Amino acid sequence: MLNNLNYRLKQFYFGMFARYEKADEAFARRYLRGEELALFNQLPGFEKKHAAVVARKMLDLALYNPELDPQKLVKLGLLHDIGKVAERNSVLSKSFLVILRYFLPGLYDWLAEQGRTRQLLRRFYIHKHHGAVGAEMLARLGVSGEFLSIIKKHDPRVEPVMEKDPIELKILQQADSTY
Repeated sequence: MLNNLNYRLKQFYFGMFARYEKADEAFARRYLRGEELALFNQLPGFEKKHAAVVARKMLDLALYNPELDPQKLVKLGLLHDIGKVAERNSVLSKSFLVILRYFLPGLYDWLAEQGRTRQLLRRFYIHKHHGAVGAEMLARLGVSGEFLSIIKKHDPRVEPVMEKDPIELKILQQADSTY
């Protein structure tokens, strides 16, 4: 419990003080095509910075898996949280959702389920199911196949990891969980 709290405090600190900089912007432009980049740019700065950090970690992890496509890994890292575009959170409102999710999971799950049909609670639904929401957004841009299934399933608290899952998903989960 103490380790989880320490991790969340570091995450909050990073969200408050990390800045999405010109180098991050150039990195995203190098890997995302027009419509993907336009959607990505709708994320708040702290979410874009998180995505850039995850994508860079995935690129580093690709060195240990030369059979994998680094372009695909980076793109997965940049777009894994794209469903959060629909949340419109600040660092503080996201922190509230994360605290609720980890320390009162029953209430969080109930609010997320209510958010499926109640607009006032919609952000809880989107936060919990941002992978599926993001996969739907990307499908409308013409992205298809395994890429969408990885985005949809990247949160192991929503869909548990299976042995048969692609290595790209496991790398994404690893990079996403060390931030």
